Amino acid sequence: MDIISRFDPDKAQKAHGGSILASSVLPDGLNSPFDHAWGYLNGPGAMEAHKHHKEEVYIFTKGSGFVIVDGVRYPVGPGSVAYIPPDAVHSVVNEKAEELMWASLWWDISVPHAGNSNPASEEDPEECNIFNDR
Repeated sequence: MDIISRFDPDKAQKAHGGSILASSVLPDGLNSPFDHAWGYLNGPGAMEAHKHHKEEVYIFTKGSGFVIVDGVRYPVGPGSVAYIPPDAVHSVVNEKAEELMWASLWWDISVPHAGNSNPASEEDPEECNIFNDR
């Protein structure tokens, strides 16, 4: 097992309906308590808007752009951390001719939200696999 992992756009896969490139953040073979992926937009574009019943954070490492959460647009750049609540419609937008990159980490919610009688442990594990076209 390698202990270092780096994003390589030439080895990344199309994700979210082909709107971004993505690859694993952590080295292969490492067990983690959360799912993870690099998100990458090379030049102007937007990640397909989507939602899921998971908690998620985006940690921006390169470029500048916007994260949109339930219709509210927030500016982001290196060092920005965006929290995505469960069931919030969200996207990332790059309006510049430069790379925009972020690490995405998501996990089952620990306490069901009001009005949701299904515990997170009963969710479909493939629900939040960004490499699946929906």
